[in-house]
Amino acid sequence: MKRGRPALGLMKEPVKKSISRQDKKDLKVLADDFGLLHREDIKEIINTCRSYAEGQRKIMGIYEAVYLR
Repeated sequence: MKRGRPALGLMKEPVKKSISRQDKKDLKVLADDFGLLHREDIKEIINTCRSYAEGQRKIMGIYEAVYLR
């Protein structure tokens, strides 16, 4: 029996962590409160973020870039 790396098909793929529907809804409300929900980059952030905190941080970064600078 060979030792070393298992065959490619036998390796488990990592589970893609995504946020719950409620968290996505909350991020949409946050973006809408700041008037940013219509932006494509905000929609992409909401659909691809891995946690509520990450999404909130990115949305706030865009808000600061758009309205506070």
